[in-house]
Amino acid sequence: GGKWQKALELFERKPGERVEQDTITYNSAISACEKAGRWQQGLELFERIQGERVERDTISYSASISVCEKCGRWQQALELFERMRSERIERDTITYNATISACEKGGRWQQALEL
Repeated sequence: GGKWQKALELFERKPGERVEQDTITYNSAISACEKAGRWQQGLELFERIQGERVERDTISYSASISVCEKCGRWQQALELFERMRSERIERDTITYNATISACEKGGRWQQALEL
């Protein structure tokens, strides 16, 4: 049950002791936060990517939208979904499903249907 804890521990180690922080490791860490219910940490990691000069991709956004979905932050999920368009990042089935699910959990069927 504590695999997410180990993943975050490896990710957060100081430079020289941790795994290389790239798009894949950030995506994995965000997903680990989502599974652990640590939505704030997951969204902080998503925002930190840009400062680290690591490229965000469809998986980065989908994982972050899933974090929002799990914690009932449907508005933030929609904001991330729209940001993908402005950053010209492809939205896939997983992205749509996570965003629709976030809207559904927030009782926002109209927004879900408009996607």
